[in-house]
This record gives sequence, structure tokens and C-alpha cells, in this order.
Amino acid sequence: MKNTSPLFFLCLLLLHLHTYAQQGVQPLLELSDRQTTSLVFPYPVLSVDRGSGDILAQVPKQATNVLQLKAARENFPATNLTVITADGKLYSLLVRYAAVPPATLVPLPLLQAAQATVLLPGGRLNEAQLESIFRQLPDDTRLYRGIKDKAGGIHVALEGIYTTGNTLIYRLVLHNTSALPYELEAARFATRDRQQARRTATQEVELLPYYDKGMRDAVVEAGASRILWFALERFPLGTGKEQVIELYEGKGSRHLTLRLRDRHLQRACPLVFN
Repeated sequence: MKNTSPLFFLCLLLLHLHTYAQQGVQPLLELSDRQTTSLVFPYPVLSVDRGSGDILAQVPKQATNVLQLKAARENFPATNLTVITADGKLYSLLVRYAAVPPATLVPLPLLQAAQATVLLPGGRLNEAQLESIFRQLPDDTRLYRGIKDKAGGIHVALEGIYTTGNTLIYRLVLHNTSALPYELEAARFATRDRQQARRTATQEVELLPYYDKGMRDAVVEAGASRILWFALERFPLGTGKEQVIELYEGKGSRHLTLRLRDRHLQRACPLVFN
């Protein structure tokens, strides 16, 4: 038995989980106090609820779709684990102690019977829905014209505003016509007064995108382009107000600003995702 391949144990565990899924009951996960078990989800983990303190759990910063688990003590009473992921799925597993778990790396696509769809706060779209939308948009021809800025050979243009439910989606395109790479450090969204009287403080409200794509390691090499996506909850933009989108260069001064008025938001293209 000592020469049995770890792959055999993994296959055995997956067969065990699949059997539970076919029977329509919660899958069983076994944890040890001497080994760490990693669950790999299709999307980042948003929430973890442990049935008892006998389960130790953490999500590593470098891999947010991984949940690392371990038993806090030997022979703890059977309990459960509930996990919510960014695609709006809820996973529920039964958990019990095992001195030697059958596997310590568990991918979870098989746990269909343990899944339920949950609503995210504010009517937000989940990541699976947003990715479905983004796959549809590259061929979209409803582009904005004239909302753009440039600095030091870096050009940015707002090439689309889309709406679905309570969400506004922005598509920004960066072009680098300079000889130097452009390192995008941050993107900031806010609303502010369009005109300011002297000696009057500007009223500004920051808007926080709840999803972005293209910002990670966002370096636009010389002669290259990059598409940035942002999803925000709908917000009021009344008379005398404007929305400002600011892009900041890391270790540089080539900062870019886009300004939108209410009429631009009213022209947002409605979307239907699959």
C-alpha cells in the first residue's frame, strides 16, 4: 500500500464526490490536523463560513480561487463548510476528520449538487456574467467618439458605455505611440461639480468599480494597445455634475482624464448576456 500513487487517491476522492453529487446529497470532505487540503474553485472566493472552529481556513493572497483547510484538532465532530464564489455560486460540504485524507488537492467542478446561485449586493453582476458580456463586446460597433485624452504619446478613448440591470460597464482603450512603456498604476472614478464658484469647495464623490479587467500588470509597451473594462453600480449624475475617469502612470507624470456628462450616460447601450 505504501507504493500506491497519489493520483489513485485523487481519482478515488473525485469518484466519491461525483457519487454524492449524483445522489443529490452534500459531498463529504475529510481533513487532517497534520496536512493542508486545498480546494480549487473556478472563481475567486468571496465568503467562507465554517461550521465550527475545528476547521482552519484561509484564502492565499496570491491565489484567491484557492481555499486552504486544515483540522484544528484530532477527531473533531462532523461539521460543515459553506463557500461563496465570485460567479455567484454557493458550495456546501460536509466535513469530518481523517488522519490521512484521501487527497489534499481537490478541484471542485464536479460538485453540481452542492451548488446554489446567490444574489450579490446591490444587484451586481457576478464574474461569470461579466465575462460572458465581455466575450460579446469585441464585435460591438456602437462606439463613442470624442471622449478622449492624451499625454506624452499616451492616448485613451472611451469606446463604449453599456448598461444591464443596475450595472454600468465602461470600455477604455489605451494606445501607446511613445517610445517608452506606460505603466498604469491606478484608475479612479468620481463625480464632481462641473463648474466651481470662487472660494467654494468642489463637491466630489468617489465611485468604486466593483469589477475591473485589464488592470493587473497593466503595462502598455511602446506601439501597443490595451483594453480596460470597468463595472460600476448605477449612480445619479444631475445637472451641473460630471463624471471624471482618471488614469495615473506609475513613476511618471503622463496622467489622463476623461469627462462625461449625464447625456453620455443616458446613451449607454443596453446589453443582454447569455
